[in-house]
Amino acid sequence: MVFFECCHLVKKSSTCRRRVFPVCGSDARMDTELGPPEVKSRTAPNSPRPAKLRPNRISLVLSHWDSFYKTCVIDGPVSVQEPDENKMNNASDSNRSPRVTSAATNDVGAGGEGSSSHNHVKAEKNDATGTPTNNNNNNNNVKTLSNNAGIKNDIESRSKNLTMDQIKEKLTLIVTELKNMEEYHHGDGMKYQKVIGDMYWDYPAEREDIGNFLADLGYAEITITMLRQMNSLGIFKNDDIWFPTYYTYNTCWNYSDASEKLARYLAETGAVKLMTMNLGHKPYLDNMHSKNVYYVLKASLSTLHNIARCTGVKHHFKDIKTAEVVMPLISANDEFLKSIAMLTLAYIVEEDENAKLIDETDTIKNIVNWIHKALENKQKRRYRGFTPWELTQGLSKLAVNDSNKAKIIEEGALSDFTQMLRHTDPREQSSAAECLWTLAFDKTVRQTIVESPDLVPALEELKNSENSLVKNNVQGALWMIKGENDPAASVSRPNSGNAIKNHIFISYSWAEKEMVKKIHNSLLSEGYKIWVDYEQMGGSTLQAMADAVENAAVVLICMSEKYKQSPNCRTEAEYTFQLRKDYIPLMMQKKYRPDGWLGAILGAKLFFDFTGKYPYEKPLQGLLKELRGRGKTAQIQGNKNPSVDEIDSNIEANHVTGSSSGRKNVLSSPTSNPHNQITQISASCVTMSNEHVEHWLVSKGLQRLTSAFSQIDGQLIWQLKAMRERAPEYFHTSLERQFGMTLIDILRFNAALDSLH
Repeated sequence: MVFFECCHLVKKSSTCRRRVFPVCGSDARMDTELGPPEVKSRTAPNSPRPAKLRPNRISLVLSHWDSFYKTCVIDGPVSVQEPDENKMNNASDSNRSPRVTSAATNDVGAGGEGSSSHNHVKAEKNDATGTPTNNNNNNNNVKTLSNNAGIKNDIESRSKNLTMDQIKEKLTLIVTELKNMEEYHHGDGMKYQKVIGDMYWDYPAEREDIGNFLADLGYAEITITMLRQMNSLGIFKNDDIWFPTYYTYNTCWNYSDASEKLARYLAETGAVKLMTMNLGHKPYLDNMHSKNVYYVLKASLSTLHNIARCTGVKHHFKDIKTAEVVMPLISANDEFLKSIAMLTLAYIVEEDENAKLIDETDTIKNIVNWIHKALENKQKRRYRGFTPWELTQGLSKLAVNDSNKAKIIEEGALSDFTQMLRHTDPREQSSAAECLWTLAFDKTVRQTIVESPDLVPALEELKNSENSLVKNNVQGALWMIKGENDPAASVSRPNSGNAIKNHIFISYSWAEKEMVKKIHNSLLSEGYKIWVDYEQMGGSTLQAMADAVENAAVVLICMSEKYKQSPNCRTEAEYTFQLRKDYIPLMMQKKYRPDGWLGAILGAKLFFDFTGKYPYEKPLQGLLKELRGRGKTAQIQGNKNPSVDEIDSNIEANHVTGSSSGRKNVLSSPTSNPHNQITQISASCVTMSNEHVEHWLVSKGLQRLTSAFSQIDGQLIWQLKAMRERAPEYFHTSLERQFGMTLIDILRFNAALDSLH
């Protein structure tokens, strides 16, 4: 007879009390509701006594009391064999039951506070990950591997008071051992993964540091190699294969949430392909009712979600069409898979695919509804395990697409944002303010926000918050809502008084700060004066940004996926565009194709590629040629060609005084190819005002176009000429569609451009 322990809830004392139940041989089965297994009734006294059978291995589940959710939850899988004294960790036979059930079959097994799923357990809970070990095994956890693995330190012992240096030393030994292993399914692989997993719960404050250090050690590559090897053997074949697989997925899931660096490394080593294959594997989908299969699907999707939140990884999902695999999960009956699938798609779909996602799945409606239900849950402040701020982060990604902004408002999100701003959690305040900032780029939505009861006052109360992230997002939202981004508002705003003039303004996302620093230093060495936030702002307001853009000679826009998603970056870019400042795009992310609002600003411009595709000096020299001395200090500018100074001066004056109302995002200023000589701009053309352009059109027989060109000055005429040279197809399409030109008009306009030298 085999005995196993199961806990039950004692409601009065809110404790989890263990009970021992008998299990008769191979007839025992596990009750899925945490109760004791069903035991066959005894035979009648006169019936023949059945032959005594040696019991097979049986898969059981232990549970513990969750103080956060006030309920019993399932721990990790336990395999029991009687009378075999060998512990599961050390067993090497293959006669184990495949009916092993894991911790993650409930919503409480693998994630934790701050994990991708965020809906499972509190991080401060002891031993929350679950273990496939019984009590006797726990007593024998402390071992010395020096005799069988060449490691002097006791890396299997569990201690919760190590310093970060000691943690790193232990991790280095573990990862070294994993690297040296040829096979991972004979015990040690699982034990090492479990030690790493335990650290996630034992050191919650150091999770990100641990994840980053694991990334540097090469843990991502080892983990994917390990999972691939288990796949080749069949992960559900026996316990020797399933348990290390379980802990490896568990560790990936948690640390990919804690460390963006590790998540990105996982993407680069094949995790996206592996997890996507799991989600599209028909036998898994057909057997989702199996707890172990369900865990693999849940862990795979959650890890993909963690990776998707990183910058510069979208191409990994696009290459293997992950979105097409994840999309069917939105129709699944399981609410957890449905919600994670929607949030993952919000990060990975391209903007041109976004409409299909929204229309076919009601994604926005569901996410807003989940936020509302999470806010209604006063005790847990969660819905399906997701907090309001986590759901709002996903909604913010959808809000980047301008076509989604009105839909978010229509679903009633503003009242929920007001509640979140009034709450004491800075994460709720920050995420709500950031989403409002993103929404406010739409003028119609902006007006709706202003008219929403108590919303703007709630923002006003937080504009001086002690939390820097809350303060930044609130001030950004108020900046947009109050129309401070309108260049006309700059007339009434007080100037900072000490603004640097005739400099280069660099607009970038913090994800690209290392390359930006390199470009910054290169330009400084060439005598340029640079305005960049880590040097000039130091936590100052958007007013400093506005002054810097207004006084810039030229703006460098550092394009990336993260740049597009950032409302702060969009504020800088659109303000630059509205002021009609000359700007030069720099590509900072490999395989990134700007779309949406950033694609509209890029237009037909060429960009300089700083992604590492070419040697650094190549795009740098092209950039220096394109700058033509604009932004250099007075001492160096004194040695320049005076004609360039005169031209730049006229351009600067034109930017300040020219009207920008009603301008469409279709015209772009020219940039140069690093290999080509820069075309010299005619001063007489560039200095033409709007009125001069009108007279010029009339003189060329194009008087019927004067209305369409009412916002075009000489500089933009020259931009059109450059566009004709660099992107002729786009140029002629724009003339036809944007300016309503006939074929005769286009021919005359081309001839008119040819007259400009």
